[in-house]
Amino acid sequence: MSFGKQIVTLPVADDSDGTGIAPPASKGLTRNDAHFLDKIAERWAKEEGRTQSGIVYRLERLPTGYGGYEKGREGSKHVDRYIYGHPNGHFRSINELWPHFKQLQEMGGTVGCECVLCAGKKKKAPSTNSNSIASSSPAGRSKYFPAKAPAAAPNAFKPSLSQGRLNSSSSAEQRQKQVDDEGTPDLYRKFLDDLKSKREANEVINIDIRDKLSPDWRAGHEMLQNVLTEWQDLPGYVPRIGEVVLFARNVMEERIMWDAGERVYRRISSNAKPDAPKWEAGVVTQVPLDSVGVDDLNYIPQGKRNVTYSGFRVEPLQPSSDTRPMTLSHRYVPLHAMRPFCFLKECLPNTEVPDLHPSIRHALTVANSFCLVGRYAFKGAWPEATVFVRAVYLGAESIMVGDAVRILPLSPDATAVTDIMIITSIRLRFVNLEEAGDDDLDDEQPYNTALHVAGKAFTLDPKRSYSGIAKSPVTPSEHGLPKSLAAYGQFFHILDPAEEKQRLELPFQRILGRCFEDVATKAWSAGAGDKPSNSSPPKVDISTGLAAMQKARAYSMQNDPRIEKAAGKSWFWAETRFEQLDLHEVNGKFVGVKDESRSKKQMHAWRQALKVLDGKRGGLEEYHAARKQREEEEKQESAQAASSSWGLMAANVDSATDAEKEVDEGAQEAEEINEEGQDGEPQETEGAMEVDTESSAMPNASTEIVIDIADDDDDDDDDDDDDIMEL
Repeated sequence: MSFGKQIVTLPVADDSDGTGIAPPASKGLTRNDAHFLDKIAERWAKEEGRTQSGIVYRLERLPTGYGGYEKGREGSKHVDRYIYGHPNGHFRSINELWPHFKQLQEMGGTVGCECVLCAGKKKKAPSTNSNSIASSSPAGRSKYFPAKAPAAAPNAFKPSLSQGRLNSSSSAEQRQKQVDDEGTPDLYRKFLDDLKSKREANEVINIDIRDKLSPDWRAGHEMLQNVLTEWQDLPGYVPRIGEVVLFARNVMEERIMWDAGERVYRRISSNAKPDAPKWEAGVVTQVPLDSVGVDDLNYIPQGKRNVTYSGFRVEPLQPSSDTRPMTLSHRYVPLHAMRPFCFLKECLPNTEVPDLHPSIRHALTVANSFCLVGRYAFKGAWPEATVFVRAVYLGAESIMVGDAVRILPLSPDATAVTDIMIITSIRLRFVNLEEAGDDDLDDEQPYNTALHVAGKAFTLDPKRSYSGIAKSPVTPSEHGLPKSLAAYGQFFHILDPAEEKQRLELPFQRILGRCFEDVATKAWSAGAGDKPSNSSPPKVDISTGLAAMQKARAYSMQNDPRIEKAAGKSWFWAETRFEQLDLHEVNGKFVGVKDESRSKKQMHAWRQALKVLDGKRGGLEEYHAARKQREEEEKQESAQAASSSWGLMAANVDSATDAEKEVDEGAQEAEEINEEGQDGEPQETEGAMEVDTESSAMPNASTEIVIDIADDDDDDDDDDDDDIMEL
């Protein structure tokens, strides 16, 4: 007992691999967690340097699924104690448990755990790849990482991605995971099956992603690549299609200036008194036909055509409803009448959420959501794999390879941004593959996924400079740091500047958003020419928007009903941007994940036609045979419907039979892919970014990892550097 002492309860993260399995009754053990709650908390506080005189530390609870058990020895005061719940057995002491407990709290998972139970299992399938996610370079885990306070765990952003079951919803028997509900083969599962089949040889798979049997992919892939290429050539301050922005609907010739005295934006007009613009939130659905430059940040330049050509089409966001009057009130908006959504606090200071425009409230609700865009490569060596993507919609903004982004501070109470990253790769990691079942629809453990962002990292804080305080300054336009960020201050290397291939890898939720060019931040903070004497333009501040986005994410986590909080999730993973923003109509056209009017039969016919276009063996014969069969079926259905009052019932029966047949055909197509390869000849990936396949850790939101790029990715890395230099 701790009479006269203060008891401090340490919260425990929700992440756990506990099974909840208790010891057999024959062992005679009794459940008692108290001893472990005190001893583990005491050790935790000591390791973190938090111990204080007169304070006793105690865990809130053991990780979910774990329990402490004890049994006294006969004729002795000694008590044997054990901790049950680990998938591979039980711990016999605090010392055995400690590495595993620490891994769960700091990394948000068990990948890379060195405890006796995890390490013992990993010996079954050793990896021969030398590229470790915990860097093998002299930099190690870098002095950049600050000490973690146990009490900060529940306040930090620690979202968990949706686990397994990626688009595997077919109802067919036997290996139904290989096709979706339209019969389109599941590429993720196909790649993982291939990876598993080559585990004995420790073979590395490295292929381009070409979803050639998906009509949707065939129709939109080239268009998407063109759009992403256009984004790379645009300045970061130019809004991208699909992004959510703040816009002032009634601002055209007027200018919007910053009143530093009142700390609010004012609409400045030559024939009216300055007033505050009325801000709404909308999604960018069209970009200007005319080119956009620095002058557009302040006003509509002379010589520009009508705003229909020189402005952005923006449609107000509106929550789901049967009627959507707001989406019909779209507006073509000049660039100077728009602000990034993270400028919410500057645009609407001291405004409570209930008083915000409904479109802004909806944008806040979806702030903790994301979707992947442009998956292009798969690489892995059993039991780990990575899918590389070109871009991610993260809440209101999009980020892509080559972007300069701001890193969210570790402390949730931080008021300043100091660190940035130049993205070189965006990675969807597959982990726990050894523990995962082969069938995505069974009750076994699914594979887990973790979305990471990697790149070159720099800081404005000299204390975080590599190799000592202010000892590694970096000059803009060198080492990948864009010259357009020079006005923010003196940047320093976070990683060893001598290690060109070293990267910082972060969970996606540590990314705050794009780091806009200093010229844009200056324009957005410029004061009016007739401003009051006490009002002067503020300095260029890289932290603008931090507080607003912290509050937005907290609001979204509490108010977005799509987030499975009961399952420990704090983000919603959408399949498309439409689903992410809950959009049903864009540019006057209904949109969705897929065309609901198309049938499985139609999809099957399209896939057969694609085989013919690709010149696959037997494709033409299959196509004509299937076409003839469909024509005969249509004739029979028409005859039955015309000759009998039971026609409708017969048609329904035929539809059910067709559905069963189409599922079988879809499964057969999946098998053909397994035999022939994705497009007949699996190719080595030339454009794949670097990947580390020895121990792909799945950290929580407060974790950074230093990685080294594989030697065989030299060309890809150089390409990345070239892209960055163009920013």
